[in-house]
Amino acid sequence: MIVNDDLPTSTLLELKLGQYIENADASGKIAKIEIQETDEFLQFLFGLDNQKQIVVRKLKQVC
Repeated sequence: MIVNDDLPTSTLLELKLGQYIENADASGKIAKIEIQETDEFLQFLFGLDNQKQIVVRKLKQVC
């Protein structure tokens, strides 16, 4: 699965360890998932089995 900032937050939250993901810079199986939250953003950090990392930053929806 290709992951980037355009992917819905709900889809990013459904990703599981062991799934194969890729973007323009890296690809591999997810070994670690970390979600960091600020007032403005959700940042998804996907650590891959090949020691690379994919970072996806989502702007928070404010209602």
